[in-house]
Amino acid sequence: MFIHAGRQNHIGGGAIYLKLDITQHPNYLKGQSKEWCQSLAKQTGKYEYTWNYEYEGEAAEDTLTETLEGLLHGKVLDVGCGHGEYTNRWGDHADEMVGYDMTEGFIATANRDKKQNTRFIVGHTHEGLPFPDAYFNVAYTKKGPTSWYNEGNRVVRPGGRIVLFHPGDGNGEGGELAHCFPGLFAPSSLGTPILDIINERLNRSGFINIELRTLRETIWIPTPEDVVKMLCFGQSSDFARYIREAHYSDILTRFERHAGKKGIQVTNFYYFIQAKAGGRLEL
Repeated sequence: MFIHAGRQNHIGGGAIYLKLDITQHPNYLKGQSKEWCQSLAKQTGKYEYTWNYEYEGEAAEDTLTETLEGLLHGKVLDVGCGHGEYTNRWGDHADEMVGYDMTEGFIATANRDKKQNTRFIVGHTHEGLPFPDAYFNVAYTKKGPTSWYNEGNRVVRPGGRIVLFHPGDGNGEGGELAHCFPGLFAPSSLGTPILDIINERLNRSGFINIELRTLRETIWIPTPEDVVKMLCFGQSSDFARYIREAHYSDILTRFERHAGKKGIQVTNFYYFIQAKAGGRLEL
């Protein structure tokens, strides 16, 4: 999530918006970076949202869960498993569940709570997957990386299923938080940079029978405190202090201005992809 801070100066009756890029703050950590994940793991041991929210209708993630319920069997790989809670829920559906994630702190939490037929491994997908060819029957990711597609095609048996669930592009839609809190959240811009990367990696993956669709969901953010928690998620205590001291008053004012009975409405987009492993590519 790209965020930046700002303020308004009123000169001669007009408003001049002066952007202050809070990503340049000395304590800012880029979201999803290794340092950011390590910070979050140190704070909570989990990749789990700290703010409250309410779905309107079905959550996009339910599509992934419903698909996996009817699909998982044999040996299953969860790529980008975080602290392993989602991995563990599938223990009764598989002979063996394997969770793979780059953050030692998340894996430490996962190992404390793992089921008997589940194991967790620390590693980085950019360095490959440490499993034999055609080892798994199914592999999936829930908001995890895209850099493992080639290796996924290798470690899943030919014809085995691949299920991918990734945050998506608004392509000009959504962006409600940026509208309500200008300068703190990046607006939705035209274009599909996430999809472009996904398609490029799918084209080189060796996967076959690829089906991709865009899922849209609506949530409500109920309080100003939840907005602050979104901004501070995974960040250091110094950065969180900066947000509260420099921007909490403005967040409160703007929340009261824009919120409905349920809070601030937010639109999220996701890409849901199903495919099959096509067998190891000859390079």
